[in-house]
Amino acid sequence: MSQTYFAILTAIGEAKLANAVALGTPLQVSRMAVGDGNGNLPNPDRLQTALINEQYRADLNQLSVDPVNDSQIIAELVIPENTGGFWLREMGLYDAVGDLIAVSNCPPSYKPQLAEGSGRTQILRMILIVSSTAAVQLKIDPSVVLATRAYVDAGDAIATQPMAEAGEDNSKKMTPLRVFQAIRSASANATDLLRGVLRIGTQSEVDAGILDDVAVTPKKIRLGFILSFGTNGYLILPTWMGGFIFQWGNITNSAADIETSLPITYTTAHLHVFVTHGYTPGTGLVASIGGSPKSLGSLISRSSNSSLGARFWSIGK
Repeated sequence: MSQTYFAILTAIGEAKLANAVALGTPLQVSRMAVGDGNGNLPNPDRLQTALINEQYRADLNQLSVDPVNDSQIIAELVIPENTGGFWLREMGLYDAVGDLIAVSNCPPSYKPQLAEGSGRTQILRMILIVSSTAAVQLKIDPSVVLATRAYVDAGDAIATQPMAEAGEDNSKKMTPLRVFQAIRSASANATDLLRGVLRIGTQSEVDAGILDDVAVTPKKIRLGFILSFGTNGYLILPTWMGGFIFQWGNITNSAADIETSLPITYTTAHLHVFVTHGYTPGTGLVASIGGSPKSLGSLISRSSNSSLGARFWSIGK
């Protein structure tokens, strides 16, 4: 079946488009006209320089590349509801200097005017195959105030999260959530070589000491450190450092076994005890002393000279 309705470039349009491609200067398509074909459905002719019987001409509402076929352009004309009283059978595209560059026929349709008791806003689109859509200047005329429902809906559409994170689409609205997602996505995660952003690790993550991509705060490092400095004292390390406890203090020295209580009691194990005598320089007084853990909360020691002072160092958990 032969095609009844179609659009073609006129001879003038072919020449102007070829010149635009050759020179790299876009062809400016600016207006569109409709006619009634003098009561008959016309066949588009490339030698046409005008419509058979033009009824209405206006600036284009929109000129864009077909989203499903990038070798086609779509020209859109909106006829307001207060204009009409004629049949639509032919359409033509005009460039900025008024030359007819493309012509088409269309299914006959009557455009009423309000005075006839009926009216509607008529949207007409001409789809035209061109050799290079890049050679045609695409635009929406800001002086045209009529917008189609599809155009309004597209303008009101909210950006999706992938759109927000990609940061490439400049036609969608951004909600506060999408703005946050875009900023978060654009903030690079810090690495050994790249300055960036890190989240704060939880206490359990800090204690586990496995992750290398979270930040550690002073409070989380400090949690678990318990200190008591004095003659008798202790240092408790956090769990991420093994949870070891170091204790020190004086011993009541004796030539017999004597038990000394620790500043605090271990909960798991009393691992080792070091005991030693003090020494006063120049006295030459030295002796031997030994000690060992007795319980989780005490040690036992014995010295060969009970007159000398003695101290201990204990390790446990």
